[in-house]
Amino acid sequence: MLVAMTPIGTGLAVPERLEEDRAYFRIDELVAARGYYETEGYVVLRGIVPAALCDRIRESFEREVRGSPTPILRQQEMRYERNCFDANGFLNNPIFNIQDLETRRFGAFKAAALDALTHAPVARAVSVLLADGPEPEPAKIIQSMFFEGGVGTWPHQDSYYQDSARRIGGGIAGWFALEDVDAGAGRFYVLPGSHRRMPVIRNSGKLDFAFHHASYKRAVLEAAAAHGFEWRAPYLAKGDVLFWNSCTVHGSLSPIVERKASRTSLTAHYLQQSDEMRQFHARVRRQKTRLHNGMSVALLHDQDRWPNRLAREIASRYPEAWATARRVAIRTLLVVADWRRRDRSPVAEPEQPVPAPPRDWPSGSGP
Repeated sequence: MLVAMTPIGTGLAVPERLEEDRAYFRIDELVAARGYYETEGYVVLRGIVPAALCDRIRESFEREVRGSPTPILRQQEMRYERNCFDANGFLNNPIFNIQDLETRRFGAFKAAALDALTHAPVARAVSVLLADGPEPEPAKIIQSMFFEGGVGTWPHQDSYYQDSARRIGGGIAGWFALEDVDAGAGRFYVLPGSHRRMPVIRNSGKLDFAFHHASYKRAVLEAAAAHGFEWRAPYLAKGDVLFWNSCTVHGSLSPIVERKASRTSLTAHYLQQSDEMRQFHARVRRQKTRLHNGMSVALLHDQDRWPNRLAREIASRYPEAWATARRVAIRTLLVVADWRRRDRSPVAEPEQPVPAPPRDWPSGSGP
């Protein structure tokens, strides 16, 4: 076991080998996996993506993406940037929404990644884990990402950023290991049971994304410490997928640079096919979709369309102006949402099945 430090200063035993971790489940154990997921807020399915497909994704990344000068939308700051690499030569600015990549430049990589995210056993697992009735509904992808280097991610609930329009906690995400992930590469962690025991921190008022994102991050840390949650960083081998609920607190550890290890992986967020995405707890954002292997995949900034390529060029040439315009748009959205929320009576908010955070959680903004 590798002993790492959590963001709240407690020790975390990180399994370095499969034998040091829980057995978890395989695709033919979905009933048991569903029960575990409902209780713990996450589950690991072993070997659900073929190793050959994992290799195809990594090989196509090497061929088409690594050396490309084309700006790509990035997960961390939502900016169009060229590739940036860390001291070990690993991609340091993760790719956001693989499905939006320009087919002419990145077609093989995009197809391979989407083949994994829509792989039949994956689609079956997501549908079963999302099911809220006797008959599972097909799932759709609303967001995806690609990682290579470890970047470290603060603990958070996905619901703060996006969730189901139908009900809070109605979304699910998956972290797809495309290689055996070293314990020091920036392992993914979860806080079991946090989807049930911890209130959803609403994206509004003194904890909103536009003005008080730093306060939100502190609020999650305080809540995690106050509830005494266990922290787990499961061992993930090539082809394993960790699924978690949109209300489960999770993140990733900072990498140990000396280990010189990558964590090549995909992430995807799913909803039931008939559902829509609720963004920032403020609005329902309906998305255009395209079928891939029979699964609907949402498009946000489809680079196969020339207006979006033009926007990419403007955003990459004038990054600060683009970022400012985005901040203004998000702030306007959240201010309007807060006004509407104040005007509504409590009975008109069925999307809030969980209590609001305690009043003494921190407020104010910071870097």
